[in-house]
Amino acid sequence: MKSLLIFSSLILSAWISHADIIIKHNQKSYEIEVSTCVEHWGMGESTTDLFLAYLSTNEYQKCHQFEVDENAVMTKLGATGDSCFYYKIPLGRKRHFGKKVYFNNKFILETADIKTDFSQIREIYPYDQCDPNYYNYMGSDLPFIDVENRSLFAVSQVIYEESCDNLDYAKRCYEFVAKHFDYGQPESGFKSLNYTLMNRKGDCGNLSSVFVTLLRMQDIPARHLMGFRPDGTLHVWADFYLANYGWIPVDVTYKHDYPSGDYFGNIKFEHNGFIVQRGIAHQIDVLEKPKRITGLQTYTYQVAYTKEHNAKVYIQRKVNCIQKI
Repeated sequence: MKSLLIFSSLILSAWISHADIIIKHNQKSYEIEVSTCVEHWGMGESTTDLFLAYLSTNEYQKCHQFEVDENAVMTKLGATGDSCFYYKIPLGRKRHFGKKVYFNNKFILETADIKTDFSQIREIYPYDQCDPNYYNYMGSDLPFIDVENRSLFAVSQVIYEESCDNLDYAKRCYEFVAKHFDYGQPESGFKSLNYTLMNRKGDCGNLSSVFVTLLRMQDIPARHLMGFRPDGTLHVWADFYLANYGWIPVDVTYKHDYPSGDYFGNIKFEHNGFIVQRGIAHQIDVLEKPKRITGLQTYTYQVAYTKEHNAKVYIQRKVNCIQKI
């Protein structure tokens, strides 16, 4: 299968920067290869709609180049600037023995650790409601973000009344979630906010949902950050937006696991990883019927497939990540 090597002036443009409060250090470059196999088993026919993540340039990383299979279709992942690769795979009829199709995507990506210099923040500015960083990351996104949840809103009001400004409120929410929710059910998938609140437990994505909801309840833009580490393990954390300063990363899961650590505005890349998707539950319009993807974490996938006569489709994937010297 031929490959298409893509260089883009947009990709090679300046690394999207935060304001002066954000300090990037310990820069590293990686060569990432993601191999995916789609396999059909059983009698009948199968057509699979497969979505694989694309590692783009954003506030935290810079994509220098990428190489993908020539039949990949780049499609927008929501309206927030991220994208994914789409493959329509007609595996056809196959009796008993598996039929396989392979895909191989490669990236060269630059990353860094993040440290926030909060001493530079001397004033909290009002939001411009026409700013896409504001309106794209406000309100509910059910069932994961629910700003009208009464029990959590009551908590939000108490924390807000104790806070001196939005930044103080965000830090108090970070500490609240880490202290009052247990980490559990890793990689079990995103649960509803109600489920997490009822069980007082969740994986990294679900704990991030509580933090994001708390901030949006007080009109502070916040979102999930989803991706994977160089060793292939998955992780979700969050960030929130301050007018005139930019996005500030927060990891409530690491704060829970290491209470003495400071993960409010201070992120080590090796703990967090490459970012695939900013926000949650984005819509894609490449199919005849729009599809909503909860979270796409690069070497994982979201797949919708039709099956006739008990045909089955299996997805296997492998990540190889090498740090460049």
